[in-house]
Amino acid sequence: MKLKYRQLVYRVCPVIAGLLFLILLPSAAQNISTDSLKTLLGSMEEDTLKVKSLNAIAAAVHKSDPQEAIRYGTRARELAEKLEYRKGLAEAHKNIGLGYYEASEFTKALEAFDSSLEIYEFIGDDRGVANLLSNLGAIYYNDSRYEAAIEHHLRALRIAEKIEDSTRIGTSLLNIGLVYSEQPSALSRAKEYYLRALDIGEAIDYKALLAFGSINLGEVYFKLQAYDSALYFLEQSLDMLSEPFYRAAALNYMGESYAGKGDYPAALEYHREALELMGENDDVLQKVIILLGTAGTHYKQGDTRSAINFFERARDIAEEIGAYPQLSEIYRGLASAYADRNDFRNAYHFMALQQETDNILYRLETERRTGDVMFSYQLEKKEAEIAILEQQAEIEQLTSRRQRAIILTVALFGILLLVLAIGLYNRMRFVRETNRKINTQKAEIEAQRDQIRQQRDQIQQQHDMVFLQKKLITDSISYAQRIQSALLPSEEILKELMPPEHFIFFRPKDIVSGDFYWVKEVQDHLIMVGADCTGHGVPGAFMSMLGITLLNSMVGERCFDAPSAMLERLRQKIKELLVQEGKSDEQKDGMEMVIAILNKRSRELHFSGANTPLYIIRNKRAPAGDLEPFASLDIDGYQLFELKGDKQPIGTHWEETPFTTRSIKLSEQDTLYIFSDGYVDQYGGENRKKFKSLNFKKLLLALQDRSMEDQKQAIEETFETWKGDLEQIDDVSVIGVRI
Repeated sequence: MKLKYRQLVYRVCPVIAGLLFLILLPSAAQNISTDSLKTLLGSMEEDTLKVKSLNAIAAAVHKSDPQEAIRYGTRARELAEKLEYRKGLAEAHKNIGLGYYEASEFTKALEAFDSSLEIYEFIGDDRGVANLLSNLGAIYYNDSRYEAAIEHHLRALRIAEKIEDSTRIGTSLLNIGLVYSEQPSALSRAKEYYLRALDIGEAIDYKALLAFGSINLGEVYFKLQAYDSALYFLEQSLDMLSEPFYRAAALNYMGESYAGKGDYPAALEYHREALELMGENDDVLQKVIILLGTAGTHYKQGDTRSAINFFERARDIAEEIGAYPQLSEIYRGLASAYADRNDFRNAYHFMALQQETDNILYRLETERRTGDVMFSYQLEKKEAEIAILEQQAEIEQLTSRRQRAIILTVALFGILLLVLAIGLYNRMRFVRETNRKINTQKAEIEAQRDQIRQQRDQIQQQHDMVFLQKKLITDSISYAQRIQSALLPSEEILKELMPPEHFIFFRPKDIVSGDFYWVKEVQDHLIMVGADCTGHGVPGAFMSMLGITLLNSMVGERCFDAPSAMLERLRQKIKELLVQEGKSDEQKDGMEMVIAILNKRSRELHFSGANTPLYIIRNKRAPAGDLEPFASLDIDGYQLFELKGDKQPIGTHWEETPFTTRSIKLSEQDTLYIFSDGYVDQYGGENRKKFKSLNFKKLLLALQDRSMEDQKQAIEETFETWKGDLEQIDDVSVIGVRI
């Protein structure tokens, strides 16, 4: 007997617009502010300030104590109605809805949000309307009403774009992607919206948006079985997530992805890290999900004994908290595991439990949908009653409108006569006063004219002096540029030492550059160095000449060290020469660098980097070999591998660790790229944003069928087109070598 086990995976919950920052605020700070406000409430007048204070308390506690948020929101609503304070009333309905949302009473939350939205639309508050549309979209999402959720999130997005609210645009894009991710046929659309959200997050430096966008994008790639891409974005999210709950979610997904690739030891290690994090967290449902993931990985590995152990651990918690969807998956997994062990008694027992649980889930879903139908009926009935009352009020208004019109006409005619008389009198006074001021100002202008002429002559003298000083400084910098150019490898040396297929794109921001490159051959080993020094212009040039001088002194004609040892010696020399002792108030001058040593005979590459990666691009028809762990992206028959450097510069650093060396066996027609961050950090394009490393990778992959000289020309043209009329922000250097 063989049962199919369906793996349960974790998905990040929808982001309710306006709550993301509250999720990230420290609770201690909230307690201090809410306690202070509660103390002040007793001495406050019954005015709009008290409404704002009540709403502030409700907004601060809606996650930690939803019932208290509902109580304070209700008090704010009653006082706002009494004062006819519409904005405060809209905020009160919203906070009541947030309380019901956190208490999972979605029908009541929907009613409160609808009331808030109606008021925001009436007073013309676009930000409030966008906020409530996003919140309603989240409720429809939780209710699996995806069409309604998309409609509300798209309306929120259009309003956010209209008022140019970048934060709201980013969260709306994230929420739309989340809804599409629930539909297998729409995963490509979900990916599109997530990528747009990441672009916004990067442009406005919105870390929370980048973190949640990356983890959700990782989920989409996981569903598409693109496990390498999933791991790339999940790893990015880990760098930005701080809360154990979300870090555990990302780690669990990484475990699922490694299991999908068949790398079960790595998968179990990530599951273990996720479980350790949840040991410090009260979210027991999340722990159930991670235990399920761990059990599933053991099951795929064929270790049914361990799978049963983790399923049972998940079962104990899920039964205690009544997590029926997870219990259904647990019973299914236990039935499959016992069936594989030929223990059919237990297998049928858990199949029966799964059937009972599915029946409970069906009953609960039926009850929920029945409640939704009743709520819709009551809402339509209430709207009909309101329409009848509005018609009666309109008839009464028409009856009294004619009488008011007659009275207003007589009153307006008398007011117009009075205004006309007052206007004529004031006009005569204004003319007399204006003539007097004109004569006074004429005398003052004539006196100022002589003073302006004198100041103009002084400014011209200062301008001539500044022009002369600028010329002297420019001449000095131009001479320094000739010195720096003499230190860089000449074209003849590059043609002699480098492989025939290579290029160097070197574009200083100013006359002299903080970027430099260095090449030397020792005993059939080609040493290639690309570096980016602190700053640009004259300061960067001094650092670059210092780096070149140190490299020349370190590497002899017959000996050299491993690249990591060379970086260690450079760091020591830089700290000694710049007198860096690791103090917090001293200058953090230094450089970022890649050292790549190529054995020309064996094609073995030894790489070490300081805050800088190295890219290798290989035809997909060639085996990845020992490059497999570094896979990053593949397009049009080519695959890009990213060897990341150590996260520390050459120079003083708050946490210095030894540099590491990676050794890779290259194949014929492999292409290497060494570059500084000036290219990917350049602002430009229609939205004046950074070029970014992902676009740079795609550009390099698209150029693989061209010669290296054509690649250089395309890279230069792309840079110029992207930059447009904007200023170049940093020195740029790109080195390409084809093996």
